Amino acid sequence: MIVRNEVWGLPVAVEMTLLAIASFAVVWAYVLWRRGEAKWAALGGVLGVVLPAAALGILASELLKPPTAGMLVFPFVNPRANLSSWMVWGATGISLLILWSLLFTLPLIRPLDKVAVWGRSRAVMNALGALMAAFGVFAAIYTGLVLAYERGIAFWHSAAVPLLALFMGLAAGSGLYGLVGKRETGPWIAAGSGLMALTWLLHLQLSSIGPYAAAYSATAAMADPASTAGVVLAAVAAVSALTRNKLGVAAGGALAIIAVFLIRLALLANGAWYFP
Repeated sequence: MIVRNEVWGLPVAVEMTLLAIASFAVVWAYVLWRRGEAKWAALGGVLGVVLPAAALGILASELLKPPTAGMLVFPFVNPRANLSSWMVWGATGISLLILWSLLFTLPLIRPLDKVAVWGRSRAVMNALGALMAAFGVFAAIYTGLVLAYERGIAFWHSAAVPLLALFMGLAAGSGLYGLVGKRETGPWIAAGSGLMALTWLLHLQLSSIGPYAAAYSATAAMADPASTAGVVLAAVAAVSALTRNKLGVAAGGALAIIAVFLIRLALLANGAWYFP
């Protein structure tokens, strides 16, 4: 009998995938703004507000009781917050990502630019863009750190998991812009997808020769169709994105996002607290 994780399942995989897309979409937003492509920058900025907010909503509904759900917004200012918890610092970082993204994006949208007067200062926009990008990268890594610090699940308690999360962010965030036609994201989609697949396979191999609990989960993950499909789609995404034509990059972007979700689902579902 294979034991699967019934707490961190499908909804949390969706939540973490939304964060992965937003994490590097905001990095691209800042890069594109510096190139003078304000409309494309606004897309990433909007995603940096909407997707993390949706992720916090899912997290609150899945992992917290309604009376304490409000702690997810800047929880570090709550006097009862457990500052040793990655959940607290992660939710705080996501809240700040939403804030920086909102402040960065408002001046890029008409007629809101007339109200968001700080957008007239390039220095201020540079600072907001840099903060937004930095917290985007943090949000990507955080989805791995919160799992890696769960000592009760040996399959997650690995230095490879935060690295895997970083590559997922690179693949998904770049994939979003590839999907809407930005061909320059092709090499980054390919790099993120390829490194994600390799890191996942390395994690499975290291887990399989680790403690019994980790080896049990690794065996289950290796037989999981989501894991197999995720690796295959990541490889196809990498090849497709390297074609550098618009259709190939768009297909690579779409497949990269799907691969991120499937591998994330396999990681979460096979990390069990108990074994037969």
